[in-house]
Amino acid sequence: MEYQSFLEQVKDSVQKRTGENSNVRFASVLKNNRNCVDTITILNGGGNVSPAIYMAPYYQQYQDGASIEEIAEHIVEFHSLHAREGVYDLSFYTDFLQVRKRVVCRLVNYAKNWEMLRQVPHRRFLDLAVVYYYKMEDDSFGDAGILVKNEHMEMWDADIEELDDAAMSNTARFSPYECICIADMLRELTGIRLDESGEEQVPMYVLTNTQKCFGSAMLLYQTVLDAIGERFGGDYYVLPSSVHECMLIPATEEFEPEKLREIVCEINEECVAEEEVLGDSVYRYCKDERKLMTVASKDAA
Repeated sequence: MEYQSFLEQVKDSVQKRTGENSNVRFASVLKNNRNCVDTITILNGGGNVSPAIYMAPYYQQYQDGASIEEIAEHIVEFHSLHAREGVYDLSFYTDFLQVRKRVVCRLVNYAKNWEMLRQVPHRRFLDLAVVYYYKMEDDSFGDAGILVKNEHMEMWDADIEELDDAAMSNTARFSPYECICIADMLRELTGIRLDESGEEQVPMYVLTNTQKCFGSAMLLYQTVLDAIGERFGGDYYVLPSSVHECMLIPATEEFEPEKLREIVCEINEECVAEEEVLGDSVYRYCKDERKLMTVASKDAA
């Protein structure tokens, strides 16, 4: 069965199971790095909030032999476990004075997200872009947020400068930065010391935030970059592990930027989900100049 026919049959089966008072619908959601995913939502009794359930894994299950009825039943069970009942007042979102209290920054790859960036306020940062999300006040929504779009800015009669100022302040307040020594982190997780051989180890750190979520945005803060420079006692390289964290190593002669870029590319291809890839470039922070710059990128290769 073709994919579109599969979607329609699943929708009909889910609708039968949930009854006339439910509203079952599909939506295509543009995710990070041009990933467009199909989702199904079930709104019960006039509610306006529902978990978006990705359909691609279910189509794979269907191709592997699962029936439409089995898939529909699983979707309904998942919805029952994660649904939030009631109607949530979203009228606050028309008032920028309320929204600005919880708007935050996220970093994405500029080239991979050009289509999305046409629709949202953003600013360039190296070969990346800063985009803005409203962080849901109810913590039970987890890391869910509302992407700020150009139409929202028009509704608020707001400009990018005040949006960015609020987001920079809130991001640091909600999720302060963490710079974690990789050796210490692994020792805590496994109990194994990386330096038991007695040989001097290269200091390596992970830069993220306290929530370990979209922590690459910590690169936007001059105070953070400066503090890490003091810790290293000099320049250092930044390797974008994902949108959630970056790896930091000292800028010494033994590390060639282009070789580091090859490592980043390999990790992105083999270990990082496509929608979590930040980029393939390598950056260097110059302590004396207090400046982060690109030293190896695909365009320069």
